[in-house]
Amino acid sequence: QAIAPVLEQGKSALVLVPEIGLTPQLTDRFCARFGKKVSVYHSALNKGERFDTWRQMLPGEPQVVIGTRSAIFAPLPRLGLIILDEEHDSSFKQDQPAPTYHARTVAQWRAELENCPLILGSATPSVESWVNIREKGAGSREQGDREIGRWGDGEIEEFGELEKLGKMRRQGRQGDEEETESNSQFPIPNSQFPIPNSQFPIPNSQFPIPNSQFPNNYYLSLPERIQSRPMPPIEIVDMRQELQQGNRSIFSRSLQQSLRELKEKKQQGILFIPRRGHSTFVSCRSCGYVVECPNCDVSLSYHYTHEGATELLRCHYCNYAKVHPRSCPECGSPYLKFFGSGTQRVTKELAKQFPELSVIRFDSDTTRNKDAHRNLLTSFAKGEADLLVGTQMLTKGLDLAQVTLVGVVAADGLLHLADYRAAERAFQTLTQVAGRSGRGDDPGQVIIQTYSPQHPVIKAVQGYKYESFIETELEQRAALNYPPYGRLILLRLSAVDGAVVENAANELADWLMEASSDYEILGPAPASIMRVARRYRWQILLKFPPDVSVKLFDMNQLRERCPKDVSLKIDVDPMNMM
Repeated sequence: QAIAPVLEQGKSALVLVPEIGLTPQLTDRFCARFGKKVSVYHSALNKGERFDTWRQMLPGEPQVVIGTRSAIFAPLPRLGLIILDEEHDSSFKQDQPAPTYHARTVAQWRAELENCPLILGSATPSVESWVNIREKGAGSREQGDREIGRWGDGEIEEFGELEKLGKMRRQGRQGDEEETESNSQFPIPNSQFPIPNSQFPIPNSQFPIPNSQFPNNYYLSLPERIQSRPMPPIEIVDMRQELQQGNRSIFSRSLQQSLRELKEKKQQGILFIPRRGHSTFVSCRSCGYVVECPNCDVSLSYHYTHEGATELLRCHYCNYAKVHPRSCPECGSPYLKFFGSGTQRVTKELAKQFPELSVIRFDSDTTRNKDAHRNLLTSFAKGEADLLVGTQMLTKGLDLAQVTLVGVVAADGLLHLADYRAAERAFQTLTQVAGRSGRGDDPGQVIIQTYSPQHPVIKAVQGYKYESFIETELEQRAALNYPPYGRLILLRLSAVDGAVVENAANELADWLMEASSDYEILGPAPASIMRVARRYRWQILLKFPPDVSVKLFDMNQLRERCPKDVSLKIDVDPMNMM
């Protein structure tokens, strides 16, 4: 509804999604509405396809471009609308290779430069977006001056009033252009996409509000689903009790019962597992030895291919692989056990316990080939499988009416991570995957298995309590000066020699301490995974309080304090602390 008038005006629209896996379903729907005016741009296209898409944008013909984060730089001469679906998703941030950028930030800058509306859509908005609405103010559609309602399970097609939003934003800007340029909240150098350096303060890229003196920011609440369909009830299963009562399966009794009923009711289900592979690690039951990657400080995961195939252990960081040893390399014991549950193991267990159910596995291992995302999802949508088993890529955006069951096999893998955003991401992921259930005429159900049923995130997810969760999270962030209040700059150092990179990190931290007192220095410290691809990694985190203007250092000065064989990367507002 928002895009149609933009195309009629001879302008183009840009739609960004966080995952390549979301583009097939979205592209099909857009093509059904706009025909040949729709094109796709993402990294899975070959060079020829990307070049053809890039070239056909240049003449400025009105069109819709659907893509992932890199599509924000698409050369659309007459851009009339930018949409970010699932704006909360961390996939919109590129942290490697350099330069690092957040597509949402670039979208905000580009919308300002192009003088066009920007729409951010999400059922679980990022804390930055929520603070922008709550503290910096925005008009509230449908709610008036009342308290903002809770966010619904909103997908892009559910924004029935976005056309009005676009008109409201355009009207809010008419006649204000001269004043706008002089009163911009952050300076825009003579560059289409400024890269701040030591001469310019870094604008608040968490969520800048250009020209906030004008009432051109609006909040549209969707407190319920299309046709008032209810949100599916969420059952929390305590896996500790399952074990105490004799159930040693990776599936709780409640989930087993629901899986049996799928075939009878001719319905479909989704099982979400936080990680791919068969098992998270392989360990000796005699001495406790864990098989690790020789290049990285991580354990190797077992990947099952088919019955009778060579058993391979693989590193998910450098792709190192080795044959599964017959005996323990440490003590010689033959008792090597696979621990943990990846998508492969869950699929294998399903085949054993529920042979009547047909299963499609949907993860980065099964979607490597061209058009694999589309083929697998099309097959599932046609009812050729009863279950879709996968990782993070199936938690968002999928709209499959026959899915009435969603099971989360091991929610604990999301909860206990060394990252200040872990709680936010866990809540978003679990709420998003729960929203895949009950989107058709039949009611849905969600079963979350966990060993931490009392965890605040689990409690909040069960009641769909977004606002209470986010307020608690913001209190903790504010107390510790973490975003969206404070600002962070992460310095990543790496080298082949561990002692060299450690010394370089210590010397750089000492220099940073003397250079300024505007920030708190955390570290230097080894990265959570200290060694990846034979390179040792250290990092220094600079934490800026809310009242301090953040400025980048002179890159030459920083590099002069690092030996030539030490790599230095700077990440402003890092999303990945691992």
